[in-house]
Amino acid sequence: MNKFVVFAMMVIGVTSIHAQKVTRGSFSALANENIVSVTIDYKDARIDKVPFEVFVEGEEEWEKDYKSILLNFVKAANRSGGRIKYVTKPTSSYQLVFRAIVVDDDGETTGDLLLLDKNNNVIGVAEIFHARGGRFGSQTNLMGDAAERLGKKVGSFIKKAAKK
Repeated sequence: MNKFVVFAMMVIGVTSIHAQKVTRGSFSALANENIVSVTIDYKDARIDKVPFEVFVEGEEEWEKDYKSILLNFVKAANRSGGRIKYVTKPTSSYQLVFRAIVVDDDGETTGDLLLLDKNNNVIGVAEIFHARGGRFGSQTNLMGDAAERLGKKVGSFIKKAAKK
């Protein structure tokens, strides 16, 4: 019996470490939205243990790679089963910003999610989004693998959080 209780506590602890939690405001403004713009912000992140600015200096095709990373995120969010369509163009009333905090050498990414209105006011914040990166390829390729996993998590999260 004691072994079972210890095992159950460990499982609960491990799964709650990376749980998404609304820490400010709400995402309920998305309840009636059909289209939401999405972006990923790396500017304050440490990527492979260096600040973003230093990382980008070594990436000749960062703009192209970033578009690919963002597209992986958006496609996965759209496949998450919700009714909201996620787009990369800022044409909607609201914008979701995944703000990366740490990107490890394998692309593993941790960050938070912001919901902004048209005036860039923060409406909601959800913390601790985490996804493992890839296994093979360049740093940006590994980041794209993580972005795909994050997109799926964000899409599922919004599907639930937009109802509240």
